[in-house]
Amino acid sequence: MRIFHTSDWHLGKVFFGKKLLEEQALFFEKEFFPALKELKPDVLVVTGDIIDKPHPDYETLKLLKELLLRLFKEKIFTLFILGNHDSKRISLYKEFLKEGGLLFVDDTEFLFSPLKLTDSQQNPFYFYPFPYLSIYELKEQVKTLPVFKKCNLVETDFRNFINILLKSLEVKKPAIFLGHFAVEYGFFTGEEASLKGFLGEETLPLEIFENFDFLLLGHLHRLQKVKNRFYYAGSILPYSFEEAVYRKGGWFFEIKNNKLLKEEKIFLNSTLPLKVKCGFFEELIKEKKDESYIKVILKNELPVLHAFERLKTIFPNLLVLEYQKEKKRTEEEVSFKESSLIIEREKLDEEEMFKKFYELVEEREVDERCFKVYKKYLEAFKKELQNK
Repeated sequence: MRIFHTSDWHLGKVFFGKKLLEEQALFFEKEFFPALKELKPDVLVVTGDIIDKPHPDYETLKLLKELLLRLFKEKIFTLFILGNHDSKRISLYKEFLKEGGLLFVDDTEFLFSPLKLTDSQQNPFYFYPFPYLSIYELKEQVKTLPVFKKCNLVETDFRNFINILLKSLEVKKPAIFLGHFAVEYGFFTGEEASLKGFLGEETLPLEIFENFDFLLLGHLHRLQKVKNRFYYAGSILPYSFEEAVYRKGGWFFEIKNNKLLKEEKIFLNSTLPLKVKCGFFEELIKEKKDESYIKVILKNELPVLHAFERLKTIFPNLLVLEYQKEKKRTEEEVSFKESSLIIEREKLDEEEMFKKFYELVEEREVDERCFKVYKKYLEAFKKELQNK
């Protein structure tokens, strides 16, 4: 079985006010489909966040339609699952699309009756596609299962719920699980990690998936392998300046007799040129003209008059201008596993928690004036609780 794994297309993405449909269409035309022709996969897997907004506009839906039509003409069986950015609007016609070899999964159906596909030698492979669903949707769909009859579903949190659900399955081998969420030790960059450790409860431990042979995942935007069996395809393009330093693409696998014969990162060239320029204004204004999408970080201690407008003559696609901040903490990347433990270890009170949160978001310590305002409202809140 030859599988090409891609994810997080985010069609219709708006990047600092610029809609990226043109760059996305160019990526599929110049990079993605030529790679598919060369790889000749039996299955193309797309693990969520196909579009960027739950209510896509006409132009975004038009690009999606063109991509689906191209996949149909190339006769590539494609398995989509919905991600947290998607909505069931794009799977509305899934019954018709299935007839053309384009399978959209937006519920838990295939968890209990896995999708069986065979290779050229008729060896079976069992796919367990698990789309992103809110905890309320999940509980509603599976509440009648015997395994949940003794559980208090209202009080069962996300981690425990998923653990109970997956452990109850009778998994057929070789089992390939498809999902859209964060797992422990996965590295994140850019927008998908805006709150880091503060969303720890939605980060799933690896042992939950011990019954599955391979896990192909979406949600984290970096192309990466987590431990032995967990693979993130990452986003097709760098959707934040933090991601610009990482190469994009997908995973290509060849599996036979439940053994992984080949795993390969397929790197694809970005059609969204992002650059970060850091320096003094006097130096940057003398550089050669650059048409890339640029973020400028000025080292000047004092503000420069009309800096953005003046630099735009050199960098026509300048999107962001910032002044360099003094870093009070290291910039090393932290995995979900590590960051989710920060709060648990320190057992902070309300005031210390606020200081930590402020420093995380603003990248500087809270000033005395702001902290006094916070304490004022905290005391008022505590008094209100006492009076109830």
